Parts: sequence; C-alpha cells; structure tokens
Amino acid sequence: MQPIFFTKLTTASTCYIILNYLEHPVLPLDYTHLAQKMTHEETGISADGLIILLPSDQADAKAIFYNKDGSLANTCANGLKLIGYHLAEIGRFTEPSITIETRTTLATLSLDHSIISVDLGIPYPLNNLSTPLTLNSPISEFCEEISTSSENWEADTISIGNPHFIIYTDDDHEYFQDEMKYLSSQNDVNIGVLTIIHPSEVLLTTYERGLGFTSSCGTNAAAAIASAVARRLVKPYDWVTVHCREADLQLKWDENGHLIEKGSCTKVCCGTYFYQEQE
Repeated sequence: MQPIFFTKLTTASTCYIILNYLEHPVLPLDYTHLAQKMTHEETGISADGLIILLPSDQADAKAIFYNKDGSLANTCANGLKLIGYHLAEIGRFTEPSITIETRTTLATLSLDHSIISVDLGIPYPLNNLSTPLTLNSPISEFCEEISTSSENWEADTISIGNPHFIIYTDDDHEYFQDEMKYLSSQNDVNIGVLTIIHPSEVLLTTYERGLGFTSSCGTNAAAAIASAVARRLVKPYDWVTVHCREADLQLKWDENGHLIEKGSCTKVCCGTYFYQEQE
C-alpha cells in the first residue's frame, strides 16, 4: 500500500482533498483511479473531488482537478478558494494576491482576512472562444437552441474555464432534473437551471459533468451571472447572491468584465490515506 498525506477542506458545502507536491516529488500513481477511490464514501475520505498541487513555471502553483469519477475538470472555483486557504495556512500566500495555473486559465486569488476571492477571468460564448462576452454582446451571440430528449430549448452557452449551458425558468427546478443529466452527457458540459429572484439575487441548480447534482458549483454560478448580466437581468459591478442547492455563493461581474467569486473556507482534517493500487 502507498501512504499518501492529504488535507481535506470545505467551502460552500463542497469538500475537496488536496495533495500538495509543491516541495516533494510527485508520486507515480494512477491519479484517475486514486481520485475514484479516495473521494469514495466507503473506500476513501468522501469528497467532491481531488486537487493535485504542483510547481508552475508561469504561476505560484499549478492545480489539477479530478472529479469523483476520475475525469479531469478544467478548473474549479470552489477548489481554487480552498487552494488559497491551504496556501495561506502553510505560509505560501503572504502577498496580496497569487496566481494559480489550471488546465485552461490563470486564476488570481486574493486574501482579505479569512475571505478568499478568486478572479475567474473573462467569460466567452462557447461557440466563439476568441470574442469575450461583454455588456454589449447581443443575446444571439451566446444563446443557442439545444436539443433535449423530447424537445428543443434555449440555453446560454458560456465558457468560464469550464463549458456551461444556462437555462432560464420560473418553474420548479426539479422538473428539469432528468433533462439536465441528458444534456450534460450529450454535450459534455455543466448544466445550470437559473431563476432570477431580484437584480442581486438568483436561484441556481447545477448538474456537473463527472459529479452530478452538486451542492454548489462556482464556475457554473459564474457562467449564470455572466449570462444574467449580459441580459441585463442582474446588476454588473455589485455582488450577487447565488442560492445553490445547499449553499450560497457571492459573485460579481467586475469593472474589467471578469467574474469574481469570494467566500470563506474551513479545514476539515488531514492525515494519511493508504492507497491500494490496481492489480
């Protein structure tokens, strides 16, 4: 068995396991299999995902995000907050801000007492990743007709590191659950069903590829806010409360057209996991 030292942290009702290789050689393991085993409720420590921290040539650290099923996520807003908390705890977050390299983005993290802010960058229409979404973008640039298992719907298709479909409704979100699973699997995207409550308050249900229905998803919430701001349904530049299934997230579209998420984090435990490799 391979002993692996880990730290488990939580934010916004999601939990992630961090393996820190910033100062130690990376263990030569099958990390897809490790993520499946280590996040499992019975064979592991029960978590929403696994984060590998590595040195980076272009940032303060590099993060690789694994979903529960072992698949890779491009980035993870909640995970980035936890990375900031972890690095602050071990004395590697001493400047006003640091940068974290992900598969698709270079995220900037800021620390204000116990609150971690993550600059997720600029949103883009999924069908045009070279043209940023702005306050002047016509809806036709990011809204598309998508095929469900029984009919066609409209969805705002947005990339904020990860790909997302945002679907608007005033109905009960449970009505959409089966189709959310279908759309995610057919299009390899995260699905968000969004209801506008107030220009500074929304309700969001998320189905994440590789994970399923989640307590909260930071990048899906960011895509939802980007969509709602571009449609003039919520306010730019002000913090918006996103009510997710089991937690609230705070996000805003800032003066530079970037999506910012902030929140507090908590360390759950740390210890040694004994990994049995596949035979």
